[in-house]
Amino acid sequence: MTRFFRDTLWPAIPTLKIRSVNRISLDRLLIKQFQRLEPGVVLDVGAKGAPYEQHIPATRYVRLDIDPSREPDICVDVHELEGEPEFDTVLVIEVLEHLYDPQTAIERLRAVMKPGGVCVLSTRFLYRYHPDPEDHYRFTQDSLQYLFRHFSGVEVYHHGNRAQVIWELLNAGGRSRVVLNLLNPLFARFESEQTRFPLGYVVWARK
Repeated sequence: MTRFFRDTLWPAIPTLKIRSVNRISLDRLLIKQFQRLEPGVVLDVGAKGAPYEQHIPATRYVRLDIDPSREPDICVDVHELEGEPEFDTVLVIEVLEHLYDPQTAIERLRAVMKPGGVCVLSTRFLYRYHPDPEDHYRFTQDSLQYLFRHFSGVEVYHHGNRAQVIWELLNAGGRSRVVLNLLNPLFARFESEQTRFPLGYVVWARK
């Protein structure tokens, strides 16, 4: 009965399908960055189901993942990625914290970008441990500026604030989410232009 509830009944509860405050806040910022992109060849790293494809102006959309069961167009560890500079846009959404050597990964991605190409990346800062399959790092604005130091232009934006961080900690898991998720859209409205407590960051970097 316990396994049936966990695998069948629990995922079917409607309120569990409500997006988290972190995801609502992040997506709001990402969509703004996607609207700045020019049409071109896109590489989506760790894409899974490519949830942002509909928002990206792409002449060709290429999905990269290390997991062959997700049926990516390129199946490779991003640390070992090789190829010619063919991509106008590289998306790295909520992947960086899972990489054991983020500097190598960023340099590998930079190598396959066309001159003038853009990398849009997001990553966590104040957030729980979430292995997928591993969870290695948390990044600040300073560390992201350093990791992207070889790009010609870098912009780093935060999303979230103290109130949203506290809410994410309170609603991080367990059966309470069935009720607490109802308040996620409300807490996601509270954005701040400046904060020392961001949920995460979005990077816009031009090669």
